[in-house]
Amino acid sequence: MIQGYLAAWPQFSRNSRLFLLSATIAGFSYSGIYFLLANLFLVRLGYDEQFIGVFVATGALSFAMSSLPAGVVGRRWGCRRAMTVGYAFLACGLALVSLAPLFAEPWRARWLIATCALRELGNAFYLVNANPFLMESTSQRERGHVFSSRGAVVPLAGFFGTLVGGVLPARIAGWTGRSTEDPMTYLLPMLIGGLLLLPGLLALLSTRTETESSATAEPPAPGREPTTSLRPLRPQVTEGPIAVILIMTLIGALYICAMAASMSFFNLYMDRDLGVSTSRIGTIIACGQLLAVPVALTMAGLARRIGYAAAFGCSAAGVALCTLPMGLLPVWWAAGAGAIGITVMSAIAFPAITVYQQELVEPDWRPIMSGAYLMSIALGWTVMASVGGYLIKAEGYRFLFLLGSGLSAAGVVIFTLYAVRRARRLAKEH
Repeated sequence: MIQGYLAAWPQFSRNSRLFLLSATIAGFSYSGIYFLLANLFLVRLGYDEQFIGVFVATGALSFAMSSLPAGVVGRRWGCRRAMTVGYAFLACGLALVSLAPLFAEPWRARWLIATCALRELGNAFYLVNANPFLMESTSQRERGHVFSSRGAVVPLAGFFGTLVGGVLPARIAGWTGRSTEDPMTYLLPMLIGGLLLLPGLLALLSTRTETESSATAEPPAPGREPTTSLRPLRPQVTEGPIAVILIMTLIGALYICAMAASMSFFNLYMDRDLGVSTSRIGTIIACGQLLAVPVALTMAGLARRIGYAAAFGCSAAGVALCTLPMGLLPVWWAAGAGAIGITVMSAIAFPAITVYQQELVEPDWRPIMSGAYLMSIALGWTVMASVGGYLIKAEGYRFLFLLGSGLSAAGVVIFTLYAVRRARRLAKEH
């Protein structure tokens, strides 16, 4: 496996390498430091699960509402430009949310909601346009390796970010003489997380449009296709683009439910129901991110053997199954094992479905497909997060986890039926 990536690395375009650098930095900052500390930060500010659910849902709704416009803007003005602007807004949102302790109520809650919405608006423009940008920057030969590398570097960087985020509040509390229950000990780590995105922004600014790359490119290295071959092959479309996009949005909205239900409230469940320390929570999340790295790297080889559709279907089913221990066993090790499994399985599921749905439509429709699919994921996350806070109050965390698992399983069934039907239709046509 490693030899395959070493052989493929010289074929990676300059744009692909710079994008992977930006994704690595975002993984350390957003998937690592911020993901671990955000909900714990809100608890220290005095907010309960209902407000936290609204906070998480606000971000997801902002992402959902921004996703289709992000696809339209990327289609009109270019994916590279829209992606870079989004990354800049993401950095601003991460940095600004950390300043909430400086405000008094009711402005504090308003500040949190506004900066959360800003953060996910930027994240939507970044992620929606990243998919077609990478499709343009790769050929069929190395595409699986590039998307697998993306799926690996984000959790690897998140692993280190989570470890750093887990110890920073205690260190800052020791340096300042404050308690770790003081929200001010969380302000600096989260502010650092936002500022760390600036080098990633510079990396994206250093990328070029495909035309610019072609005009200034050096002769291709031995074994590498010339720049003109970076154009992806014409997709084999059996339905109209609108129908395909609608099917993918339904699948995305259902698939994400298990992850949304569990990971939106995992650290709160561990902290408040099971009494687990912040450092242990950070270690568990970090272990999942670390284990996701080698698993993500298997995606390219797995897709060659069984196809992107089967790779996604199997890993998505794994996400649904890994949520079950969190809902069935009220002990920290079961919840931790479930969270690790979800992180690992999603490291295959996300890149596999990204390539699969991007290849379903013509290149001109890829920004719209990306925006619609990520919108559906965000809408599913919005519903689970907003309803989740109330369900936790009424039924408890475990009921929410089981509900998410069941909805994701339904999404896997629908996807499998669609993929099998499409494969049979293509076989008949050829």
